Amino acid sequence: MHNKFQKFLMALIGLLLSLFSAAEAQNERDAYRTELYQTTSTPHVNVSTSGGFINIYGHDQNEVKVLMFVRSGSRYLSPSDTDLSDFEILIVQDGNQITTSAKREGIGWTRMFRPDSNISVSFKVYVPTESIVDARTSGGSVSAEDLANAVKLRTSGGSVTAKNVHGEVDLHTSGGRVNIHNLSGNISARTSGGSITADRIVGNAELRTSGGSITIENSAAKVSARTSGGGIRAHFLRFNDDIELHTSGGNIRIELPRSDHFDLELTGNRVQTELHNFTGNSERNKIVGRIGDGGPRISARTSGGSVSLNYF
Repeated sequence: MHNKFQKFLMALIGLLLSLFSAAEAQNERDAYRTELYQTTSTPHVNVSTSGGFINIYGHDQNEVKVLMFVRSGSRYLSPSDTDLSDFEILIVQDGNQITTSAKREGIGWTRMFRPDSNISVSFKVYVPTESIVDARTSGGSVSAEDLANAVKLRTSGGSVTAKNVHGEVDLHTSGGRVNIHNLSGNISARTSGGSITADRIVGNAELRTSGGSITIENSAAKVSARTSGGGIRAHFLRFNDDIELHTSGGNIRIELPRSDHFDLELTGNRVQTELHNFTGNSERNKIVGRIGDGGPRISARTSGGSVSLNYF
């Protein structure tokens, strides 16, 4: 009976995941509205919505293409389904600036009793690769990929994802995960209620979370990572700049290429690493000093776990 229940539960989870994936997928034929604007190679693109997702994609054309999606539950709506009379929709061009927004008017507790209360407006936008992008949503996920200028992504109730983005990158969510893949430049990623996963980052990265773990893979960046509620796992391909890893509630595990000269400060309930040509103070719960002649500094500190540093 137990095995049958497990199989049923796994099948149910698989079905729910497939339905969720189908609901998230969007094709151009599902769009409620489509707009196309000619621009320079570096337009300013502002996108905002109060109840849906935003996806930004870079392309090699000097034009901005906006696809607006209207959804009720998992069903996409067309203009014949609803007139959106209680939404303020703005999709306009002003010179080299494109503004796209959807805001619901008259939001209040009485709206929850209306049959159209679950309608959301989302955007999928194609922009020139070197666009300056500012995307904000209050009730869904936001993502950007294949961009190379300045990108700012904000959400209050979902995840933030950035992929193949280079330049000034500013990511923030109050209620979800931050996912980073192949980013370079000045990177700031913050979440109050989720974890941060960063893979292949180069440049300067500041990672902050109050409620989750931080995972760093294949990094060659100067990193400052802090969390109040989880562990930190960090793998670095290069170690040429300072690394700062702090947590109040978990373990820290670090992997570095072997280096002959760097500064070291490790603090935790227990500290484990290999010391070679070391000058300084080494104790069970704290190691402070330098390897060789010193150099870039690695600082790892936890108040509620152990610190381990390994070389490859």
